[in-house]
Amino acid sequence: MLKTLISALLALVVVSSGAVSEPVFGDGAREKDALSLWLRSAWRDYKSRFVTDAGAVIDDANKGISHSESQGYGMVLAVAADDLDAFRLIRDYTFETLQVRNDSLFAWKVEHTDQGPSIADMNNATDGDLLVAWALLEAYKQWNDPENLASARKILRDVATLLVHETGLGPVLLPGAKGFVDEDGKTLTVNPSYWVFPALESIAQFDRSANWAEIAVVGEEILDLSQRAPTYLPPDWVDISGFKLVPSDKFPPEFGYNAVRIPLYLAFSNNAFREKKAADFSTLHGFSNPEGPAVTHVVTGAIQSTMSETGFRSIAALSRCIDTSEPFPTSLLQFGSDSYYSSTLQIFTVLALAERNPKCLSPEW
Repeated sequence: MLKTLISALLALVVVSSGAVSEPVFGDGAREKDALSLWLRSAWRDYKSRFVTDAGAVIDDANKGISHSESQGYGMVLAVAADDLDAFRLIRDYTFETLQVRNDSLFAWKVEHTDQGPSIADMNNATDGDLLVAWALLEAYKQWNDPENLASARKILRDVATLLVHETGLGPVLLPGAKGFVDEDGKTLTVNPSYWVFPALESIAQFDRSANWAEIAVVGEEILDLSQRAPTYLPPDWVDISGFKLVPSDKFPPEFGYNAVRIPLYLAFSNNAFREKKAADFSTLHGFSNPEGPAVTHVVTGAIQSTMSETGFRSIAALSRCIDTSEPFPTSLLQFGSDSYYSSTLQIFTVLALAERNPKCLSPEW
């Protein structure tokens, strides 16, 4: 999927201008260079601000730590930018520093000290594991290195063994190997944003250690069941007991910095029903705030704060475009001042535009 992203980015301007009815990847007018230049410039800036010489991807808004999520995101973006050297740098750091458990999963949190990187939590984070595996599979498709395919399959084998939990709803992804099943084994705590739909779709093409397509469908069902009145926003964390789903009592019952990724993942999916779900977010209380999606109490509707950085507003703009054909604002392509997380989501949103929703590009391009 990601192998065609640069070509899709190059073609996006031509599509939006009405000059042609579908992407053209051949001889180009100068407009074709616009998004290619944007991606390369954004990636160059991203590397300079967040990727160390050793290959750690730094979460600057979270005390400068690195984690399996940041490493996975960085690897995916390196593939999308066709930057083999950066991909190898981030990949090698990820395996050498984070793959220190007794399985093929990754310790989720790394602190950086004067003495070097230090693992701060040996538990894994399933979304990070899936992002790394996804990046490896896309790298295999892009550069045809069988080592990347083999590494991805080892990770996915252990995700299937340790993190896929059978429930009455079907196979569910635990957020980590420890701490998310209660003592009697009857209540699970899950994070709906850990279902990275484009990753699961790519994984299903290459790995049979689990039924990844069914896992993705169950993730949709959990999302649907967690979206309740009055806000219909999914909480960051959900407790599942039998067929009952409620906001987890272990975390604040909020739609926040985890769940804000869900409409992006839905829009990035190669599935029309998931794209429709992304569109459905556009009018929800809190999410549709003009200043940016809001951290919202899902039970009372009380707004706690606004996620005003560009990446979060970009996700909301993508959702609106899918819903109403409102063009994606060119102002949201300004890059270089946001934190790691917002910057990551901003680039991913532009990639989702190029890959899935070129109609959203404004004619101003």
